[in-house]
Amino acid sequence: MNERYLIINADDFGLCESMNQAVQELFRLGAITSSSILSPAPRAAKASALAAQQKLPAGVHWTLFSEWKEELWPAASLQGKHGFLTDNGFLPADGGAAAKRAASSDITRELEAQYLRMAAAGCIPDHADSHGGTLYGINGRLFFINAFRLCRKYGLPFRFARTTAFLERQFAGRVSPAVTLAHSGIVFLAERMGVALPDDFITNPYPVEKIRDYEALCRYYEEQLRIAPAGITESIPPPLRPGRTASGAHAPVAEAGMGILFSQKRTTCPSGRKRRLYTGFLGQRSFRGAAP
Repeated sequence: MNERYLIINADDFGLCESMNQAVQELFRLGAITSSSILSPAPRAAKASALAAQQKLPAGVHWTLFSEWKEELWPAASLQGKHGFLTDNGFLPADGGAAAKRAASSDITRELEAQYLRMAAAGCIPDHADSHGGTLYGINGRLFFINAFRLCRKYGLPFRFARTTAFLERQFAGRVSPAVTLAHSGIVFLAERMGVALPDDFITNPYPVEKIRDYEALCRYYEEQLRIAPAGITESIPPPLRPGRTASGAHAPVAEAGMGILFSQKRTTCPSGRKRRLYTGFLGQRSFRGAAP
């Protein structure tokens, strides 16, 4: 593949009402080509219904934790008592601690229930990805195996970069041999199980406190898209509009993400090479030409 293809994804669809409004508007403007629904989140049922009614490309944004300790989300799998849930059946706010005590079968049951909840609303996910990276093995648990099994069962691509460019950005060029080896193993397993992966994905690698301003974050995204190699790249600017759930530490990232997505420069290719946009995820083969 010598051409470059771009997926612009808005994840956390269903997180709150302002998120749902932002994602709808971005689809209407043609600023995004994909979305991912947080199935257990408070406004996920509405997001699934909107995606089904408007035929919006949407994947399942698998999560093992709630975003805020003040507002825990009920687990999608309501049968049985899972060791990683709270005593009353909610996803905990501390995803790391939950992962350490979770049984593998419970993880599979919860992930599949999140997929089926979307499907029951008439929104069949076109891909899967991981909220907070809890399925990537960074917590010491091999939950990517559970994810890949379900991806194979339902024919879903999964968001995990095939190349190490993502690691180089996230670790500022200091990727340990152990991390490189682990990455190779995950990619190898995906290939063996027939799970499609994007070649790269671009998101903000900095802690909130290290983001100087909107312009700096915008320049970062533009530069990474400019130098993106041939293949399929997914970009994930945060699309949340400012509001109750985009206040405090989250506000700079949320506002910057919206600015980048609404920018007229969002699909330009400074190098002059043509970039095409996926209208959907990897399973779909229709494209739209990039803006001049």
